[in-house]
Amino acid sequence: MKKLHLLIIALFTVCLLHAQRPEEKPKVFIMVNNTPAAMTKVTTQTEVKRGWEIQGITVGKKNIRYIWGQHSKQLAEVKPTFAIYPTTENLNDYAVIRMKNRPDHRAMPSAELKDCNYKRVELAHFKIENLPDMGFAVTPLEPLFYGEYILVNLAQKPINEQGDIEVYDFRVVKQL
Repeated sequence: MKKLHLLIIALFTVCLLHAQRPEEKPKVFIMVNNTPAAMTKVTTQTEVKRGWEIQGITVGKKNIRYIWGQHSKQLAEVKPTFAIYPTTENLNDYAVIRMKNRPDHRAMPSAELKDCNYKRVELAHFKIENLPDMGFAVTPLEPLFYGEYILVNLAQKPINEQGDIEVYDFRVVKQL
């Protein structure tokens, strides 16, 4: 009985210590009414379609990388302004990718970032301004189409063996 009580106390202590861990400072904000709102990271999920094997040759195998949920909770204008505070990465490591809408999820155009059609944060595609504390305000030069998007750090390392990554999702909606 004593061992059970000690185990419960140890688990409770570990939970309390884990809850008091310092939170990582946000790196990406979106401007809402000229006020920065921190964007939350979302981790992609990967579905592996195995395909079939014909005489030792695999046919139809592909990965689908997606974010669960029909819509992003973060709404944006057609020309959203992001505040990005890069630490170890460069500003031009970030890019905007348009997602494909599905009934219950939003899929990336391709499972590999290098195969997706993206707009990198560069002077050719974005208006870039300096912010205090080594940050940058970036606004697309051309309006984005209505739909689901992600802002992604292209230089990040995958978080698991399937190649899932952390992204910032947002939705561009029609203004009434």
